Amino acid sequence: MFFDVSSQSNSNTKFGVPLRVHFSSENYQGSIQNWEFDQSENGLLYVANNFGLLEFDGNKWKKYNIPDATKIRTVMIDSKGTIFVGGQNQIGYFWETGKGLQFKSLRKELDALNVEFSEVWKIFELDDEIFFNVEDKLLSYSNNQIKKIDSPGFLISSFLVKDRVFCQFYNEGIFEYKDGDFIALPQTNNIERLIAILPNKQGYYFLSEKGKVFEFKDSNLQFKIDLLQSDTVNEAIQLENGDYALGTQNNGLLIFNSDFSKKLHLTKNKGISDRTVKSIYEDNFNNLWVALNNGIDYIKLSLPFTLINEELGVEGTGYDAHFFDNSLYLGTNNGLFVANTADLFLNEDHFSLFPDSEGQVYKISQIEKELFLNHHEGAFKIDGHELKKIHDIGTWNLIKTSKPNVVLGGDYKGIKYFEKKNNSWVNTKDLPDLSESSRILVFENDTTLWMSHGYRGVYRIKFDKNMKYKNKIEHFDDRHGFPSNILITSYNLNGKMVFTSKSGIFNFNKDSLNFSSNQFFDNYLGKEHVSELVSGINNSVYYIQNQNFGVLNEKKYGDFDKKTKIFKHINKYISDDLQDISVVNNNSVFITAKDGFIKYDPQKNHHIEKKFSTIIRSVKVSKAEDSLLIAIPINKEKLKINNKQSVKIEFASPFYDGFEDLKYSYRLKPLDEKWSKWTDTNEKSYNHLPYGDYTFEVKAKNIYDLESKVSSFPFQVSTPWYANWYAKTGYFTLFLVFIILIPVLQRKKYKVENSIIKKEKEKEIRVKNEEIDKLYNEKLQTELNLKNDQLTSTTMQLIKNKEFIQGIQAKIITSIDKGGSVQELKRIISSIDKELSDEDYWAKFAYHFDQVHGNYLEKLSSMNIKLSPREIKLAAFLRMNMSSKEIAKLLNITHRGVELARYRLRKKLKLERKQNLVEYLIELDKNNTIP
Repeated sequence: MFFDVSSQSNSNTKFGVPLRVHFSSENYQGSIQNWEFDQSENGLLYVANNFGLLEFDGNKWKKYNIPDATKIRTVMIDSKGTIFVGGQNQIGYFWETGKGLQFKSLRKELDALNVEFSEVWKIFELDDEIFFNVEDKLLSYSNNQIKKIDSPGFLISSFLVKDRVFCQFYNEGIFEYKDGDFIALPQTNNIERLIAILPNKQGYYFLSEKGKVFEFKDSNLQFKIDLLQSDTVNEAIQLENGDYALGTQNNGLLIFNSDFSKKLHLTKNKGISDRTVKSIYEDNFNNLWVALNNGIDYIKLSLPFTLINEELGVEGTGYDAHFFDNSLYLGTNNGLFVANTADLFLNEDHFSLFPDSEGQVYKISQIEKELFLNHHEGAFKIDGHELKKIHDIGTWNLIKTSKPNVVLGGDYKGIKYFEKKNNSWVNTKDLPDLSESSRILVFENDTTLWMSHGYRGVYRIKFDKNMKYKNKIEHFDDRHGFPSNILITSYNLNGKMVFTSKSGIFNFNKDSLNFSSNQFFDNYLGKEHVSELVSGINNSVYYIQNQNFGVLNEKKYGDFDKKTKIFKHINKYISDDLQDISVVNNNSVFITAKDGFIKYDPQKNHHIEKKFSTIIRSVKVSKAEDSLLIAIPINKEKLKINNKQSVKIEFASPFYDGFEDLKYSYRLKPLDEKWSKWTDTNEKSYNHLPYGDYTFEVKAKNIYDLESKVSSFPFQVSTPWYANWYAKTGYFTLFLVFIILIPVLQRKKYKVENSIIKKEKEKEIRVKNEEIDKLYNEKLQTELNLKNDQLTSTTMQLIKNKEFIQGIQAKIITSIDKGGSVQELKRIISSIDKELSDEDYWAKFAYHFDQVHGNYLEKLSSMNIKLSPREIKLAAFLRMNMSSKEIAKLLNITHRGVELARYRLRKKLKLERKQNLVEYLIELDKNNTIP
């Protein structure tokens, strides 16, 4: 590390570590190793990674894989925006499809030329021709054709410098490739392997792998300097300001001035995250992207800030900084740290803890040519490399008085006098009438001292010209114009006393002994609390307000420019306890930080008015409601969706100078008239949009509160078929037809309504008739069931009577056989036979049977086929599904007689053999038809 505050040190060297952001492999989802960078015209960063091509837009990383390649070694974007890549066993290019990058391999073209290779190490463009440096040869690609360039030997490396192509061949030296030929450069055949050819004003510097620099000018080669003692150079580039940046294998990153004097050295735990640097790239913000052995560092080299913290050996929160006798002293809560600027410059050493200074340091005071340490343990004189204690009570500050060899000190218990006697400083007495802790002591003039207390206001103390106390202490608080008693601090700005308070900055009116608002600071800073205020060079004023750093620079007398935007980079680092700003000289302002210190260089210009853009990164549309989103091409054709689809638009701004603080605002025209509130969210979704044409607009705001150009994306929510122009024309035509046909339709409607009413009436009548028929049928069914029951009962009774009489008849016959009165018994039997043959029972049966079966017997009698009475009875009994046994009893015949009767009946009815007689008789009843 190098220091630039001393007049003895080189003004072009840097001190401290730049602000940086580290990206791990987990952040970008790739391999730990990266090989090369390039940046597209719209600002997107591309990185050759072992696992593929990385793309960074300032918000997200994206990885593109390459088929049949395990590692990508090089990436280059040509003048047309095509991204060429090369790696292990693969070579080709990416182009933008509208929804991402697509890869085209050139491997087949090389196979056709019988070109074999395993690695591609470099790609560059000259006059629309692309050159590929494979491991031993040079290839060119133009007009969609690739060819092998015949070379004078085994190719080691190639370089494009100021539109000239140089190649180094093993044992052959360095050649320039020009007009299709290789032209040897004199005196270069024995030069060691080159890593870079760097331009200078007169010619070129050849930088070897071992760090040796050779100057090539006017066809002469001359050794210039050895930059490294025992290390290897992996990469070297010339920066836009003319400096040279070197990446080494074991010693980190080195930056040299154009004459190769050292300017900055960063290595592991001292400014970068790894000691191995594989590649360096300066982006369009003049910051460095550094490919490490493990991850990527973004070094904010363009900013006028560096950090002095534990990486440089400074431990703890910063409290005060002081430059004295070619050394920088830094006080923290862990002690006093010191570094000699010459040692820093020559040995690249870091800070060391001053012996016996452990503990809380408050202030470093310089009294003439002597330096004092104000410490929690007391006050000490810094004498060479040791501390000499001059006071035992915790001391805030020692200040010089107008009287030689007399110093006032504020400690935990008040104000003390210190005098130098016999070349030693001693505490001679205490200031009477004041026992308050006295941290802030400021002389208004030689005889007036102001002491500020954290929560009790401010005190004015009067002395004579010999620093003798006049026994007068005046106390001022909220009764004298301050808004409250807390946070009051006194400052002497270029001979003028001002007092900060909880709300606003005040002046003291000596006549009224009251405080009133300072109009100058009210105009520039308002009423918010200012916690630190200090005069700078050229009448400037530095301040800290609400944890935000700023400076008022005088443009012309009485007119100041307020500068705050650039300091947004460091506000998050600033300490919030006993803040301090130390202005050392024109290019060194030290600000106490939560971790060490921040060094600000006011002389370093950093252009914040850089134009930038916002890019529509992707558009995703769902196929249907609640379905997954699918990326679609972003092209000139207007996107069309329906209102059931959702659309998600992602955007980003590749403004890397403070990309962590980018904000976005958007609107959807014509739906939104106003822009949305600023947000760090870089996507917006829309669902169920009404039909119509829309334009999505988005813009970004960077860390400097500057807005980007507006980017837009038009799309259309299409009208459905039933709402398009043709449908509307059809609707209008139908409307006209409807108007014309209204009278006809009304008449037709009247007829239809009358018809409906008539049908409803008819239906109502039909329903009622059906209900009546239903009730009548139910009544008939009931009567039929009753008659059927009566018929069954009568039949069964007849059967029983027959059985009974037949039983008696049998007994009488038996009695006759045994010798009874034959004549009498025969007379009884004859009477019984007469009873059995009596046809009265049949008349009753027939009556009931016809009631149930709709005059069935009468119809049988009237058939064309003549049936005997016995056959009609048989048909009736069969219709009732009686058994042959039951029929035999009723007809008073045998079972065989019943079968013969059935046979004769079948014959008369002319039934086929397969037809069932009973089923036939039942079917006659159902059909109510007698043939």
